Amino acid sequence: MNLINLVTFAAFACVLLAGVMIVIVQDMRNDRPPARIRQRMEQSFAAQGAHAAQANKLDLDIFQVNRKNNALTRWTGPRLARLRTVAGANGVRIVVIAALAGELVAVLMNRFMPMPDFARPLVIIGLPVFALVQSYRFLIERFRKRFLDGFPDVIDMIVRAVRAGVPVTQVIGSAAGECREPLKSEFQLMADSLQVGLDLEEVLTVAMRRIEIADFSFFCVCLLLQRETGGQLGETLENLSGIVRTRREIRQKTRALTGEARITTKILAAIPVFIMLSMYALNRSYLMVLFTTESGHNLLTFGAVSIGMGLFVIGKMSKLDTSR
Repeated sequence: MNLINLVTFAAFACVLLAGVMIVIVQDMRNDRPPARIRQRMEQSFAAQGAHAAQANKLDLDIFQVNRKNNALTRWTGPRLARLRTVAGANGVRIVVIAALAGELVAVLMNRFMPMPDFARPLVIIGLPVFALVQSYRFLIERFRKRFLDGFPDVIDMIVRAVRAGVPVTQVIGSAAGECREPLKSEFQLMADSLQVGLDLEEVLTVAMRRIEIADFSFFCVCLLLQRETGGQLGETLENLSGIVRTRREIRQKTRALTGEARITTKILAAIPVFIMLSMYALNRSYLMVLFTTESGHNLLTFGAVSIGMGLFVIGKMSKLDTSR
């Protein structure tokens, strides 16, 4: 076998292996609890949403954009809508600032840090993308935490009003005036939609797709099932409030149990920086070998990659899945 055939066979094997890995990773993502919950919710509301849209001639797709529909807008549209939901008008500004800060850090790293030539374009491209993704996830997690902290109290308020004989459509508007952000904005938007004549089923469907929180989806399912089949709505919502509080306690206990691992991660990340600063102050010539020689550059690169991989693994181990 000559060199050309060997390279061709190796390239084919790499492409095949990459395709298999992509398929496996996609299957693993679809099997995760959030993906399964989202799939169940979409299946539950698909038939009802289609029937309501056909009956009232309404477009319930909150992710539709006015620009020309292409692959880019189909990918960015839902994420921009999600960003506006979790962070308001400042959401896009925050992630753009984070990306620019990441680009600035990447430029400074290329200017002052010793790195091999192949790593420089990766840092220039990868670091701002990483900063953008992390800021996007931070905003979503902050919205989810703030929403779930006050959601059980809102359910209790709705239970008391329903037992007093107040219709659910009026309770939603009253709850918007009593709760804090971000619950206030979401429930006010639902109340405004009901006041302009939209059906409760349509409002709950759109709200569930906009908020994308499993506990709120359970709340929407309870209201729709009670509307179709009847029953004691107050008792059902009271049980749901207890479930939401239990899930919140489990998340808090999980965070407390993983506190040691998170502190360990921060200490391990700070130790190399502290040692290098100490050596720079005590014996500068001993440390500068790492910055002035090719072997030192290789050691620094290897050390940075090793520390990054270690921190990533520890971070993944310390994040327990509590979405079910």
